[in-house]
This record gives sequence, C-alpha cells and structure tokens, in this order.
Amino acid sequence: MDAVNSIIEIAGPLMLGLACGALFRKFVYPRVLEQLGSLARPVTSSANTWMLVVQICATLGLAVACHASNAMATLMWMHEHLPPLPFPFTQGLIHWLFLGATFFSGYFLALIPSSEAEEEQASGTQA
Repeated sequence: MDAVNSIIEIAGPLMLGLACGALFRKFVYPRVLEQLGSLARPVTSSANTWMLVVQICATLGLAVACHASNAMATLMWMHEHLPPLPFPFTQGLIHWLFLGATFFSGYFLALIPSSEAEEEQASGTQA
C-alpha cells in the first residue's frame, strides 16, 4: 500500500500540472499571443522551447531533492550550506516544495509545443 501511495503522491501533482498547462496552452496562450501582436515572434521562438526544457530539468531536480526519500539529506545539506533563514525548513515544507516542483514539471511539460506548425498557427505568423 505504501508503494501505491508513493506513486499517487508523484502522479497526482504531475497530472494536475499537465492538465493546467494543457488548458493554458489551449485557451489562454492564443489570447496572450493575440495581445502581443508583433511581439509574439520571440515568445514562440525555439529559444523559448529550450528555456522550457531548462525549467523542466530544474523543477525535476528540485522534486528529486525534496522527495520523501531524500528529504532528510536535503534538510541536512540546507542547514550546512545555507545561511540562517527567517523561517525554519521542516520536512513538511520540503514536502510542499516537492508537490509544487512536481506540479510545475507537468505544467512546463504541457507548454512545450508539439511541432513548429503548432507554434506558427498559435502566433499567426509564417516562417
């Protein structure tokens, strides 16, 4: 039962992030690009796609560091290497960081365009 809970704990925020990112991409993103007008070209560039990949890697790294199996090691590292913070880092806070990082991994994954044609259609420009 513990293995099932662990899988649900990982898949839940990831799937929620994928759903939110897909809804943003379908309904909000075209409106944002429409409002940007001629400035939409840099937003739909390949550099933006690579930045999404970097953000996915960063959030996945944070999720791995904050997972329950690594939480104590992460807390020890933080106490050794970071200056004192105005609030204490606890296992509960580390767990919430894990859930947030997992959500944003899915969200950023959903924002990656599936093809160049999709980007051109969304921005309303032709290459």
